Amino acid sequence: MPRFASMATRMHLLSAIQLTCGIVLIFDIGGEIHEEWLRDRPFAGMTRLHLIVESLATALLFIGFALTMSHIRVLRHAEAAKSQLLGSLRGQFDVILHDHFIRWGLSKAETDIALLSLRGLKIAEIAAARHTREGTIKSQLSTIFKKSGVSTRTEFLALFMEEFLDHGANHPIPTTDSG
Repeated sequence: MPRFASMATRMHLLSAIQLTCGIVLIFDIGGEIHEEWLRDRPFAGMTRLHLIVESLATALLFIGFALTMSHIRVLRHAEAAKSQLLGSLRGQFDVILHDHFIRWGLSKAETDIALLSLRGLKIAEIAAARHTREGTIKSQLSTIFKKSGVSTRTEFLALFMEEFLDHGANHPIPTTDSG
């Protein structure tokens, strides 16, 4: 979610800039009005126009601030929805994996090796993680491939990715219009 994080950071920075500028303008307008009252003179044409323009600019800044804060809320909602969907997809992926493992009759050791293989670990890494020899892992992978009806790790991974992608296509990720 780095894109979200950087977008949220930029949006917070933008809102802080808008709020700061709006506050500065309010103090500026207030100071100018106070100064005019102290002089006990009516607002001259240019002073009146200047105060109207500054007041409009200030109002627009606060409207921009409100819109920015609203957009941040939309982004947070979309991020939460995407996180929830990702959790759902991960859960479904686990269900898909274990359903296949049970159907193929994988042992506990074969299940562990299959999971490590799907995570992209090399044979040497799997052997080290399981405190066994590489030959044992190769043999168990061959058994796993035979039980699953494939002959390579790529084909083995493809079995699950196809189902996972089909599931993901049926549950589209929410998007925002903030491109």
